[in-house]
Amino acid sequence: MSTDYTLDKKKKTLLEQLYYQYRYLMFHIALGILEDYDLAEDAVHTAFLKLAKSNIKIDDILNNKTKTFMVIVVRGTAIDVYNKIKNDSKNYPEEKMLEIAYTEPSPLELAISNKGIDRIKKALQTMDPKYADVIILKYFYDFSNKEISTILSISEQTVRVRLHRAKKILASELNKGSAGHEKV
Repeated sequence: MSTDYTLDKKKKTLLEQLYYQYRYLMFHIALGILEDYDLAEDAVHTAFLKLAKSNIKIDDILNNKTKTFMVIVVRGTAIDVYNKIKNDSKNYPEEKMLEIAYTEPSPLELAISNKGIDRIKKALQTMDPKYADVIILKYFYDFSNKEISTILSISEQTVRVRLHRAKKILASELNKGSAGHEKV
């Protein structure tokens, strides 16, 4: 019962390029969440295994959209590792996951520079990352629910629930902001 993880040459080349371009950023994100060098390395490698199993759609490796995607994937993977450790009753600080979420300028901030969507960007930044990530993956990267479930290591049902909740939160935030900004 062996699993065949052979990749076509194009996908292998893409993964190698992504690894060499983003491994240090991804490691930094994972280390900030996990506070352990070895666990952070494992999270980065696990993130790349997820990417190898998924149907990734990346045209330009060096753009901010790709950078944002890589951060989302490794953050989700590191949080999975963190939760497993937490469930094993290790004593890690509970606030750490929230601290890392947007401590530096968010890759989303860099990727979204159009003034017409500033309100959406601000609303996404205030959302819990588990909701913001599914919105970003679904509508910014155009991934299917199944692909999102693979990338974030959650079930498709959980993806659907998070999307539903995220849309409600986003709509509520946008409606709050527009109430005081009517044109004269």
